[in-house]
Amino acid sequence: MNTICLMNNKGGVGKTTTTINVAYCLSKKAKVLIIDCDSQSNLSNSFGITEPSISVYDLFKRKSVKPINVRKNLDIIPSTGDFAGADLIIQNEFARELILKKQLNEFRELYDYVFIDCPPSLNLVTINALSASDYVIIPVEASAFSMSGVSSMIEFTTSIKEMINPDINILGLLITKYDKRLKLATKILKQIEEKGWERAFFNTKIRINTTIAASQDEQKPILEYDSKSHGAIDYVSLTKEIINRVKNGL
Repeated sequence: MNTICLMNNKGGVGKTTTTINVAYCLSKKAKVLIIDCDSQSNLSNSFGITEPSISVYDLFKRKSVKPINVRKNLDIIPSTGDFAGADLIIQNEFARELILKKQLNEFRELYDYVFIDCPPSLNLVTINALSASDYVIIPVEASAFSMSGVSSMIEFTTSIKEMINPDINILGLLITKYDKRLKLATKILKQIEEKGWERAFFNTKIRINTTIAASQDEQKPILEYDSKSHGAIDYVSLTKEIINRVKNGL
């Protein structure tokens, strides 16, 4: 079982969108579980799950949870609004950073991939996600502001690796909302080159595409909504890169 979390300390960078679409692409050939760790529940809502009988909150309360099937080979443990207080609930728990890792043990033989959609903050829930994961993907919007936070997220992941989870590695940084026609796009690529980050970034860039938003409105992954759109093409390409990086050990 390969566990991958998607993390960014700000919202609106395509973290949840990427989780949904990569997980769906992988489910064509593998058994995949998605865990929605964001109390905003956008990922859960994208699959039409609004009032689930189980949630990630139950998982953090150390209960046994049966995931909800949403597509062939694709299951989800959804989030609900009450998960917003999870940090306060678990902060006094024994081995609080490892609750999620222990809970995932029961799924180890059931899935090929587990994707964890982190909240847009570096809190105790995010620490749990990183502690339970083999890899982290950091989506970065193609803007100067988003690029400025990359170093802090790399440092945060490095700290988790050194102190809690020596097995975690950064699978890649992903540029989202990319438009090569804009001068900013050229500037961003130059910044990446100057910092020596080229190898850390995926070759695939997720282009700005209105079809992605439309697919979310229809509660469908982009490949299911419009397989010929730029969004579908980009996420299929990214999925292939992820498979190769995991297979080849980065």
